[in-house]
Amino acid sequence: MRKGLIIFIIAICGIEAMAQRPVNVEGDGARKDRRGSSVIDDSTKQVYGPTTTQFTYVRNIKYNNPKSWNVDTLVYDFHKFQFIAQRNNTYQNLGNVGTAFAPIYPTAPDIIGGRIGFNNYDEYYIPYEDIKIYDTKSPYSKFGIIWGGQGRSVTNVEFTRNIDERSNFSFQYRGLYIDKQIERERRGDRMALGNYYNFGGNYATKNGRYKVLGNFSRQNHVVDEYGGIDTGQETFVLEDYFEDNRQGFISDAQTRDLRTDYHLYQQYKINDQVQVYHEMDRYKQLNDFTNTSTSDIETDSSFFGFIALDTIPIKDRTKIIHRQHEVGFKGDIGKTFYSFYYKGREVNIDYKYLLEDTLDYGTYYMENYAGFNLRFGNDSTSFIETYGEYLFDENYKLGAKIQNKWFYAEGRSSRYLPTYVQRAYLGRHDQWLNDFESTLNTEIKAGINFKLEGLYLQPEASYNIITDYIYFADRTGEVDSTIRPIQPKQVYGDISIIKGQLKAGITFLKHFTLKAMLVYSEVTGDEADAISLPQLLMNGQLAYNNILYEGNLQLQFGVDFHQRTAYYANAYDASTMQFYRQNEFKTPAYPVIDVFLNIKINRGRAFLKYNNIYERIKQTGYFLTPYYPAQTTILDFGIDWALYD
Repeated sequence: MRKGLIIFIIAICGIEAMAQRPVNVEGDGARKDRRGSSVIDDSTKQVYGPTTTQFTYVRNIKYNNPKSWNVDTLVYDFHKFQFIAQRNNTYQNLGNVGTAFAPIYPTAPDIIGGRIGFNNYDEYYIPYEDIKIYDTKSPYSKFGIIWGGQGRSVTNVEFTRNIDERSNFSFQYRGLYIDKQIERERRGDRMALGNYYNFGGNYATKNGRYKVLGNFSRQNHVVDEYGGIDTGQETFVLEDYFEDNRQGFISDAQTRDLRTDYHLYQQYKINDQVQVYHEMDRYKQLNDFTNTSTSDIETDSSFFGFIALDTIPIKDRTKIIHRQHEVGFKGDIGKTFYSFYYKGREVNIDYKYLLEDTLDYGTYYMENYAGFNLRFGNDSTSFIETYGEYLFDENYKLGAKIQNKWFYAEGRSSRYLPTYVQRAYLGRHDQWLNDFESTLNTEIKAGINFKLEGLYLQPEASYNIITDYIYFADRTGEVDSTIRPIQPKQVYGDISIIKGQLKAGITFLKHFTLKAMLVYSEVTGDEADAISLPQLLMNGQLAYNNILYEGNLQLQFGVDFHQRTAYYANAYDASTMQFYRQNEFKTPAYPVIDVFLNIKINRGRAFLKYNNIYERIKQTGYFLTPYYPAQTTILDFGIDWALYD
């Protein structure tokens, strides 16, 4: 704790020194001071900064929604670098940054056609839809590093600059260097090692009629798997999972997620009413499960429980490549936007050990789509929009949304294909071949935005019905004892999910804020047992916020709180990289309490966060996923710095 505070103070002093460092400039026989990393005019006023560096997204350009944002300089909630906290604790992982990651509440996929089905590292990958498209008046750079306790480090680098007023180049890098928290032997003994980067650019002609943008992104994410804690006990004893000498079930096993994506978008404006566009995307994803152990191979095999393929060394692999072209026309007629398109998607799935003639579907084929988008109202806070897409084999998605200052409502329905890993798989420990039907998912939700000075309330209700649901489950007793019981399963009845959510916040005594989020959920229907959800999920934050020293110091100090009621959370299977339904391990309710301090001085931000202080009192921690202890009591420290020249 003391070491972290010393580092924190030194870093902040360094940031302040950089910001205040004088630079001699000779002129008119007088000495003038120029602030480091700032462009100034003759009156010493900063010219370039967050307001001169803006970004948008490809979807805003594609759907003629000219909205842009300034770069993020807020100090508030800067400490939420962990992916679970960034998603309002509505996800689960394996207790460490960079591990497998999945939503608690079921969601319908955006792609209704062929999908690989390995989604647990999606959150560490930034797809082209979420890559920022910049417009800068000066070069913009941001450098960030997080020194998490026990060797959990995250590095972020961004750079962008306009080549001229109509073209831009940008680059982004993120590195996850995460040490093991269980059985850690030394510094640098990695549990997760992830490297992601993208680079791209955009260009527009002088008259603005033609625009083109493109980017390339790549992720290589490797995780050491330990299978959860082996307590050696058949009955659940909470304290056994938090012993100093706790051991994992397996050793020398790894999962890997490798992705690359080339994306190009271009459009030509004939007039306001008619524009044409073309979008190309080439995406590859490769997923490996490896086990290099030789001495402990039988031990690991007893954990997995079944040997389907006699291969040593163990290296199971599945790969998908899809090439997609979308062409369409669009335009604005008054305050109404429209677009109609055709999309051709070439899909190539490669199972390492399965031959195509053993399957009842093709592994290399073309998908054909037709779709539309309509929006009434150009105001980003008040509009009506609807969209639809049809895949020429009876799969589809339809949706509509209405929103204004006080109210919003949305309905969507989709019918989508099973993933390839759900249909068929053959690896060292797993084997199946299924003839599943498409899943039908329909959801409606509505909410109210109520805001007064210092107070906001946002109640929301949703109803989701899922038919022919496919999921992974522990099927012990349902399948042949010679087959590993963790397998995909389809249920043919209906599942209904009712959710009520309330977000609220209040500012009091001028500088204090209290925020809360409460989610209630209930699962009903003929096949309700297929989905397990916490009945209540709660988040809260009490914080002191202030701006001091004539605006030179911003700070936020406070406490975060999170708790879920006890429920049978999905467990994790390393060999297939899937979360699965189980009824043996009930994750207990546990109050997660974090204390944090965020500050901003000039262009630099920093935070200190003390995670899970309740464990110091309770002497035992908590679980997001069965058998995997979640974040222990630990101190994290991070900084970032932005330059605008």
